[in-house]
Amino acid sequence: MDEEEGFWEFPTDVLVEILQRLPPSSRRRSRLVCRHWRDVVDERTTEMRSRAKALLWNAQHSVAYVVDDLSPSSTGSCTELWRRPDEGYRLTYSGPQLVATCNGLLCLCDNTKRPGGALTLVNPATGEALPVPPLPLLLPPPPPCDGLLDGSNWWVYRHWHRGYTFAYHPISGKYKVVHVPSSFRERCEFDSVQVLTLGEASWREVPAGPDAMCHLPAGVISVDGTTYWTTQGSAARVVAFDLEQEHVTSFWLPPKPKPKATDYCSLTEVHGRLGAVVYLGDALLTTEVWVLDKGRRWSCWYSLRQQLTWPHFVYGNYVLTQENSLHVHYTRKSPSLSRGVMQVNDHQHQSTLVANKKFGSSNYPSGTFAYVETTEPLSVYATN
Repeated sequence: MDEEEGFWEFPTDVLVEILQRLPPSSRRRSRLVCRHWRDVVDERTTEMRSRAKALLWNAQHSVAYVVDDLSPSSTGSCTELWRRPDEGYRLTYSGPQLVATCNGLLCLCDNTKRPGGALTLVNPATGEALPVPPLPLLLPPPPPCDGLLDGSNWWVYRHWHRGYTFAYHPISGKYKVVHVPSSFRERCEFDSVQVLTLGEASWREVPAGPDAMCHLPAGVISVDGTTYWTTQGSAARVVAFDLEQEHVTSFWLPPKPKPKATDYCSLTEVHGRLGAVVYLGDALLTTEVWVLDKGRRWSCWYSLRQQLTWPHFVYGNYVLTQENSLHVHYTRKSPSLSRGVMQVNDHQHQSTLVANKKFGSSNYPSGTFAYVETTEPLSVYATN
């Protein structure tokens, strides 16, 4: 890459002017030209210079907030970013649920609109919304009437959103919505990966193999052009779906803390890499975070005795935890632990209250995500 830097060399001010005129998606792709262009994009353009903020999701009422400040001087204030439209949602948890955030765009799924859920992309900064073409599926016949329900709305399921993720491939510059192999109420099963490229009208089906069924409670995470999920059963593995080549591979999870442990980990993102939050199940309630390197080797990066937020917990040097409320901790290296492992302080008085508010009936959010404001238009991806 660096051998051709002279060919692409411009005066820095001229390059900044050119880059500022590009759409945000093209500006992100231009980082791949050479090291100089990457540094200019990162340091001289507002969107890339902005550090991702913590987005807090209230699933009961479908409201997104961003934390104003994660530093030790934080007052715990939050700013409302997005709220569901008033469309007659009368029950808690009946509104759209947040699937994922990506480059300042929110992917939402309304679990009550149709089987498989109804997806919409939203840019809170511009107010734009873009409906996503529905997932193609063949429904089984409704269950027989049991005298209480007629069975016609059996598909109204609170967790359709768990089977989706929304991702961006940094080389192709394409956004994709992915639905993973999964089972819902043992009546509606998906045995393949289904993919929709933003701007296209139809989904594609990609074979995933017989053992790729997603263990939904562990989450579906997209990191650096790959979507990951874990399989079910005692011999669970990580399944990786390459967003560019659209093929499936798999590899082992971090070692189990106990031979017969189940539901012992969930997937997350840590500084642009795949992470696995491992619950040791010991008397100290220890949690470790293992991170995957480019050679698909796991190494432990964090050790703590608090419950981490999910699916996103780390923002720079800050770690978010939740117990009776939401707190932020500053990480430090521990001389008593193995090389490279970060220790998070154990005492609540050494942390900072992040959100001085209630999230419905809870003192902490249903999910935490990364958010960077963008002016990227959604209208360019409309299919009609």
